[in-house]
Amino acid sequence: MTPSDFVGLVGVIACLVAYAGLQMGRLQHDDLRYIGLNILSPACLLVSLMHDFNLAAVITQVLWLGLSLIGLLRAMYARSRKTEHLGAKCAENET
Repeated sequence: MTPSDFVGLVGVIACLVAYAGLQMGRLQHDDLRYIGLNILSPACLLVSLMHDFNLAAVITQVLWLGLSLIGLLRAMYARSRKTEHLGAKCAENET
């Protein structure tokens, strides 16, 4: 097994763990673990595809990575808004 094959397998495992976790209710779509797995997976697969190029697979993984990064930004924004809201609520209760 070549190093690129190994990295590709890590990507496949990350993808399947994320999907299984979502389907079994262990992960939510905005869970940072789920998003992290969905970033790790295409990143690893892109590394693997540099060794054995396939245009369709590269396009799929680039789009998957881009959409996952959008999901990460949205989740982080939602968390920061929630923290701000809770902070304002705590300050309101102290007065």
